Amino acid sequence: MQTNNVKKERVSSFPRDALEQAQTVQNGWRIVGEKLSVPNLNMELFLEKLADAQQHVECAEALKQERARAIRERNIILSQLWDLTKRVRNAAKATFGDSSAELEQLLCLQREIGQ
Repeated sequence: MQTNNVKKERVSSFPRDALEQAQTVQNGWRIVGEKLSVPNLNMELFLEKLADAQQHVECAEALKQERARAIRERNIILSQLWDLTKRVRNAAKATFGDSSAELEQLLCLQREIGQ
């Protein structure tokens, strides 16, 4: 498998419910208000990051659902194709016999891969 030359940014771990916890902090911070001072961070910056996170979570969820749908559709098509493949092989077996050269042509790829 070929890898891209793009450096992957290392992401620190975070809890699964990080978005929900951030929303709880937002609500609490609104209640506490000016009494809470966080160095180099204000409510506006926090809300911007929260909105950005929500957007990315929604995008990732949509892509996850799209991928699942594509996999289901792929599996349906491959199942249908496999059924047709077996039908053709069974018809060839019935028409030409189990050890015929014609049937061998329909099974040849399997044997070539093994060599």
